[in-house]
Amino acid sequence: MSKKANAYDRTQFIKVDPTTDAYKLANKLMKGVPLILNFETNDVIESNRIIIFLSGVIYALDGNVEIIREKILAFGTKEDLKDKHLRKFIEEHKS
Repeated sequence: MSKKANAYDRTQFIKVDPTTDAYKLANKLMKGVPLILNFETNDVIESNRIIIFLSGVIYALDGNVEIIREKILAFGTKEDLKDKHLRKFIEEHKS
């Protein structure tokens, strides 16, 4: 994967559903792809399992999880979450 100019351009927006593979999401994070995950239509218990798993992955990568809305979260490295383009998106969509 080639490095794009900023974190926002590398970000993937994913609506989580019962077929979502948490391991594939973890691999994306490990390859430097920030994720905005929408859990609005997913089962609460399964959502929590994915969030806990990915929180551990992003912690190991020296990153953070940021709540954008109640069931929409951003996962990325600290550097990516400070990127002005991604930061602007997060701030505009926080409720």
